[in-house]
Amino acid sequence: SCEGYKGVSQSAGHHIANNGLMSKIIGIGDKKPTKKYSVNLLGEYNIGGDGWEQERILKRIGYEVVTIFTGDGSYETMKNAHFADLNLVMCHRSINYVAEMMKTKYGTDWIKVNFIGVGATCKSLRDMAKYFGDEELIKRTEEVIEDELASIYDDMEYYKTKLKGKTAGIFVGGSRAHHYQLLLSD
Repeated sequence: SCEGYKGVSQSAGHHIANNGLMSKIIGIGDKKPTKKYSVNLLGEYNIGGDGWEQERILKRIGYEVVTIFTGDGSYETMKNAHFADLNLVMCHRSINYVAEMMKTKYGTDWIKVNFIGVGATCKSLRDMAKYFGDEELIKRTEEVIEDELASIYDDMEYYKTKLKGKTAGIFVGGSRAHHYQLLLSD
């Protein structure tokens, strides 16, 4: 019953799809997370494999990813989304609607995150740990950030020498183009 990208800004179609998720899928599952802290990634469409990398890092820290909306999400994982402790909202436009509905219906809080770019990813991981307020989780987050940064240091330095003084253009209309400002700044 989804009319796709209906409307001038595609948002009407998104609302139809979001309402369908809430009325027919989210909340019908019974598989609860097994880890202390669980999250959903909302608005991660895994266009270039981003969701796999985000999930890898989140698991390293100790989070359980219940589901990803909708990149690698499945009916089986999405129906259990209501059990997550926190929703991580990547796409700050149409998926906010699901996040707000889940907060109202299930009490699942949500925060905005941005996993595009090194600096934005570090900030998002720290914001998540701060949200939960667990000193051990905060410590583990910093350890994983330090280790991940060390593994890409040489590559980052190489690209900085190639890109120093360059100007980038962002042509909007694509998926989450506004996030790429921080990536290009990095």
